[in-house]
Amino acid sequence: MRHLVQSFQEHMSERGAHFYDDTQCHFLPWDKVFEFIRALAKKKGTEDLFSERLADTLANYDPDTEFLAVQQNEKSISVELYSQKDLVER
Repeated sequence: MRHLVQSFQEHMSERGAHFYDDTQCHFLPWDKVFEFIRALAKKKGTEDLFSERLADTLANYDPDTEFLAVQQNEKSISVELYSQKDLVER
């Protein structure tokens, strides 16, 4: 999780998403996330719940106090929203 927190610190106040797994994290800014969503829709032939949730969260969170993360593990992908308060309390 340290790599995710480090990415949060490096991209403070930037609107985008932190894509991470157990070992690494890559930050994609707003425009690149939407390129990713469009590419997923083309590949699948339709938008899905994951893409809708990611787009909605990306458009509506506060990048000054919140961080959007997408976690991928072997069998699932989750959209997560953290606030600075969450990180301090842990």
